[in-house]
Amino acid sequence: MNWWLKSLRARTNKKSRINKKRLFFVSLCLLAFLFGCCYFLSLPIWQISNIVINGAKILLPEEIKTMAAVPLSSNLFFTSLKRTQTNLDKITAIRKYSIFRIPPGTIMINITEREPIATIVFAKRSVIIDKDGYILNGNPNLTLNIPDLVELPVITGLIGMDMLETDRVDRKSAQVAWNIIIQLDKFFKAKSIKLDLGGLESLNFLLDDTLRVKLGDDHDINGKMRVFEALLPQIAGQWQQVEYVDVRFVNNPVIRFK
Repeated sequence: MNWWLKSLRARTNKKSRINKKRLFFVSLCLLAFLFGCCYFLSLPIWQISNIVINGAKILLPEEIKTMAAVPLSSNLFFTSLKRTQTNLDKITAIRKYSIFRIPPGTIMINITEREPIATIVFAKRSVIIDKDGYILNGNPNLTLNIPDLVELPVITGLIGMDMLETDRVDRKSAQVAWNIIIQLDKFFKAKSIKLDLGGLESLNFLLDDTLRVKLGDDHDINGKMRVFEALLPQIAGQWQQVEYVDVRFVNNPVIRFK
């Protein structure tokens, strides 16, 4: 019986020694493999040498590259791009972006730009906004190339620059302006739209520098715009003779002739 126990212990110890050797050998091979990978990926061939910007339409790719400040000549795989992400986050004209590392040395940045919908005019400054009120031309180091800039609706009547937040105008004002502009676009194509927000208390707009429409406060904008749409056939071809259209009260609209 003792002989059998001694034999069993001997075989167990032998297997344990073999397993330890195997584990050591596997660990050594894995360590060598990892060291080889690190050495291979740190070769000069993987240095960042090219930056590609996709999706730029109103922004200039070269200016985005400058703002992004991607660390050239750094290793493609080991270099942190947090600073680049922070810099891109500051460009309000970019709605979203993605960064890709493409071997052997290219950083590709895909961007989606915000769409300009109007120009807001203040006493000493004008800004271009998207439908969410983000200011697209807030960075003096970036150039906006908007082919139809002069055709954008012009918005006035915000209560001074105090309505500007860090990178966008007052949200409610932007939403009201966007709602009116999109409603007009659904049923009417004006060459020129001038929208006076009137502090959101006395909204009115001027179409093609001719037809004035009074909306009043920002309550039930959709209903007021539907009433205006219904009144348009009654004044077709007579805009020059109309002093204003008043839809402040949807149940009692007024067309005032000169």
